[in-house]
Amino acid sequence: MKTLRQDRFKTRVMKEFQTHNREQPLKSILKVKPPEQYYAQFTSPLSGLDSYSAVVRDEKADILRISLVNMAIYEFYLFAFGLSANFPVSRIFIYDDNRCQYLHTQDCGDSALWREKYLYCYEITLPAATEREEYQQRILNDLDSMFQLEVKIEKEHVVSDIYYNEKLGCPVATSWHEQTVMTIKPKNVLCS
Repeated sequence: MKTLRQDRFKTRVMKEFQTHNREQPLKSILKVKPPEQYYAQFTSPLSGLDSYSAVVRDEKADILRISLVNMAIYEFYLFAFGLSANFPVSRIFIYDDNRCQYLHTQDCGDSALWREKYLYCYEITLPAATEREEYQQRILNDLDSMFQLEVKIEKEHVVSDIYYNEKLGCPVATSWHEQTVMTIKPKNVLCS
């Protein structure tokens, strides 16, 4: 999903992201200095590690390195939209038959097999002065190119309190509140 926010930012020369490579772990894990200063890449999950995110800014080397390790697709989007990692999965609506592809639930079966199949690592390096909005937008653009999903963050109105109205003979809502929801839909799926 590309938004109009990106028009505010200067374009910097950056190597296009690489699609995920099953043989090569993240450069930050290997402690390797890549030949290109600014890049983005997806890789396969790293065994023996839990999921985590790291944002390291090195002013001296002019590098901002963001590493998202062993994450499900929905976790990448939570990071890119600036939402909390403990966002309730009950508020993530997926318009696809294969819900397990995007997030893990008890219905998805073997956890180790699911990790191998549906977790990814992502790393991006940018100039140290890059603002949060800009790197979030770059991550969203890379996610869009990699996964071809339409992901939206929306506010939805939910009933907070109801009472039974005896005159009408039915429950009536007395108060409402807003809650944030995420919708995930593959770009080629039509929903009614």
